[in-house]
Amino acid sequence: MNRCSSRGQRGKVFRWIVLGCIVLAVSYTAWVIQRANASAALAETKPLSAASAEELQAIQRQAHLVFLAQAEAPYGQVSLVGLVHEATSAVTALQCDRIHYASGNGLCLMYDTAVSLSDPLAPPQVRLSLLGADFQTRHQITVEGIPSRARVSPDGKYAAYTVFLTGHSYNDPNMSTATVLLDTATGTSLGNLEDFDVWKDGQVYDAPEFNFWGVTFAKDSNLFYATLRHGGTTYLVRGDVSTRRLTVLHENVECPSLSPDGTRLAFKKQTGSRWQLTVLDLATMQETTLAEPEGIDDQVEWLDNDRILYQKADYDPPKWVSVFVIPADGSGQPEIFLPNATSPAVVYP
Repeated sequence: MNRCSSRGQRGKVFRWIVLGCIVLAVSYTAWVIQRANASAALAETKPLSAASAEELQAIQRQAHLVFLAQAEAPYGQVSLVGLVHEATSAVTALQCDRIHYASGNGLCLMYDTAVSLSDPLAPPQVRLSLLGADFQTRHQITVEGIPSRARVSPDGKYAAYTVFLTGHSYNDPNMSTATVLLDTATGTSLGNLEDFDVWKDGQVYDAPEFNFWGVTFAKDSNLFYATLRHGGTTYLVRGDVSTRRLTVLHENVECPSLSPDGTRLAFKKQTGSRWQLTVLDLATMQETTLAEPEGIDDQVEWLDNDRILYQKADYDPPKWVSVFVIPADGSGQPEIFLPNATSPAVVYP
């Protein structure tokens, strides 16, 4: 090969390198501008005007629903709406990924994005806020994990939360959870359910790996129900706070929710590759399949003794996710109860 040809090829290579550098520079500049514009837009997003104390109290004097609004940014803003007078509604300044509320006490779970932004290698963290009737934080703690379930006992005395420690789906066989009970008055931990004694068929049931999630409380708050998984099997367990004891009652029960009269549990049942909403009669252990045709991954909320609420994707028209209602006796069909909403908590004065 002669020198002229070699120089010509080297010139072509040089020009391609220069052109590539220009393309990279332009692309990087565009990315920086786009990111700056996105950050500016996010900074300009303001919460809707929060309701006054008087407005909150007016709604709380009637039967109402506490939920997370998902219609527009900022998503997850805690809101209230009257169940009798639907025109009565209010928005708080609080944002959550999951909320539950009862008897003037609330529990808010919020994924802490500041930690992941400052250190992408740091484990994810969740801010747990215990709230009063004014929806102001009384106690706040931070734990490792990803938010999943929140529940407050009907008398407001205790609260329970579940976070994913590994994985982010209950379908993941390798996932790991932490489920902890809290005293709402002091914020003190009453213990991780993994520290409770488990009994099955009249004997202590012990295993190196238990996972618990989805607590639901009875009216006296000392009695509760939850899900236990060992290996590939899930169980319904009944818990006693004072004795720190859990008793296995039934198989294939996830995310139970106790009816207001304390006689039935609504839950999601694994059927093949999806979860079927089902109701369990605690006296007879008879199951009733509900008329929801889609798989639902949620811990439902009872609207009353005859109907349950739950969240699922809403496609008509597309709204991302909405709260649906369905009869608890297996009849009827799912209907939208509250569009663009998640994490419903029914509150009766």
